[in-house]
Amino acid sequence: MGAGIRVRQRRVRLTVLLASPALLSGCSLSGTLAPRGISADVANGMWWFMFWLSAAIFAGWAALFFYGLLRRQRPDADPDREARLHRRFIIGGGIVLPLAVFGVLFFYDLAALNAQPDGDDVVIDATGYQYWWEFGYTDPEFITANEMYIPTGTDVRVRLHAEDVIHSFWVPQLSGKRDMVPGEVNELTLHAREPGRYLGECAEFCGLQHTHMRFEVFAVPPDEYTAWLERMSQPAAEPQTAAEQAGFDAFMGSSCASCHTIRGTPANGREGPELTHFAARRLLGAGAAPNDRGHLSGWVVNAQNLKPGNPMPPVEINAAGLPDLVTYLESLE
Repeated sequence: MGAGIRVRQRRVRLTVLLASPALLSGCSLSGTLAPRGISADVANGMWWFMFWLSAAIFAGWAALFFYGLLRRQRPDADPDREARLHRRFIIGGGIVLPLAVFGVLFFYDLAALNAQPDGDDVVIDATGYQYWWEFGYTDPEFITANEMYIPTGTDVRVRLHAEDVIHSFWVPQLSGKRDMVPGEVNELTLHAREPGRYLGECAEFCGLQHTHMRFEVFAVPPDEYTAWLERMSQPAAEPQTAAEQAGFDAFMGSSCASCHTIRGTPANGREGPELTHFAARRLLGAGAAPNDRGHLSGWVVNAQNLKPGNPMPPVEINAAGLPDLVTYLESLE
């Protein structure tokens, strides 16, 4: 084997060794370790505190391990003295040290919890379904799906509900995790320091499409947030073209209207996501696909092809009417 090959192999091994902690932890610089909110700052501080504490404990035990190996090689060691040292190590390392570490962690966690924001300048109801999210706003009153808007520099109290099974609400860059239990209401406070788009997800396995149960949090300046509230509280735009009108008629004449709500129209179904301003959303199916014409057409015809196991059944619609239906949905901005 040539020297060049051996050097490359050593470089590969070193790269794998250095990268393995990040891969095993499941974290990335776009998540927990890149906080953009007060709650996320607390979680990040706790993570690093436990990391360095664990590193110090590991280093200490490694030093004791090698110290013990070296002492075993001494032929003149006094057995009685060695026994006393062993007892001290057992008491110190097995009792005193764990109690001290757990005590430090306990009080650090208490201090971190007290540092969490607990205001309620804005209140939003978040409901988890298999497999999508609903967000309800109270002033003005309306609901939307899979996208949450919050104002920056503001405490946002999120009331957490679950409609079917246990879910878990998590926006890594803004907060820690909080379970959503059917029949119970939990709460979580978000506080974004700066504008941005932050990925949220379900952190509790909830079924076949748990992976595709994501949402996005858009933190915007307060004036933009107020304008967004005003826009979203309006009813759906009326059809403006013949194609949009034909698509509207196709929507109302199919099973779509019995499962979805479009404010300002007879459609008032509650089985699926609210569609009043559907075209403004970036993603389909809570992160299953981009919200473009091609994926939307496939979703309408048979959502199981894009997200197997989701509750939406195939829609029986005339092939000639599908383009008009998609055109109408794309007009709902």
